[in-house]
Amino acid sequence: MQAPRMRVAVWGNSRAGINFARRLELAGHTIERLGDPAQLDRFDALILAATARELEGAVGDVEKHVRPRQIVIHTSLLAGVEALDELETQGCVTIAAAPMGDSYAVSSPDEVAETVISLLLSEIHQTAETVTEAQRAERAARLFYAEMLAALTAWASIKAEIIEDFMGSSFDLDADDIIDAYPAAVELGMARNYRDVARMVGEQEKIEELELWAVRKEAPWQNNS
Repeated sequence: MQAPRMRVAVWGNSRAGINFARRLELAGHTIERLGDPAQLDRFDALILAATARELEGAVGDVEKHVRPRQIVIHTSLLAGVEALDELETQGCVTIAAAPMGDSYAVSSPDEVAETVISLLLSEIHQTAETVTEAQRAERAARLFYAEMLAALTAWASIKAEIIEDFMGSSFDLDADDIIDAYPAAVELGMARNYRDVARMVGEQEKIEELELWAVRKEAPWQNNS
């Protein structure tokens, strides 16, 4: 028996959030980009498509319009479910679920939220993985580095006419989160490679913020750590 289909609103523009929404849409849920948070009463669930640095503002945008038992999910690997505490106190079912390749890093405050995200992930053929607060920055740096390399590899394969396109692949390349994970890349001893790859990805993917950040970090007069 198929689980009930939901109307899911999307607030924000992060690639991780948008890609998650697209997967849910393919699973049969109705997805709609939210133009006004005041319209939230029409929806069963809300995806906050925001980077870690955008989350506080996104929560502020919607907190007056959510209702008890409404599902709210954010998708930034750099933030846990605690970023949604203001919405949990209003009775929302709050969840952090960030893509990590073939799994999602999940944190939730209770069994109800844990059950909800487990069901949603099973519908999109993904599994849940627990990532502690202390592990998030390091996991994010490693993941973003790998995703950037994958994007460059796909681009190079197209140029070499090995493949014709990305064959349905998408990359969760959110400039803010990539930049904010950089201190962990420094600690891992991969700072220079991380910057180099970020610059090339920013140039190729036309992510100007990422390209300019990497160029500034590479400049000899900057403190590159």
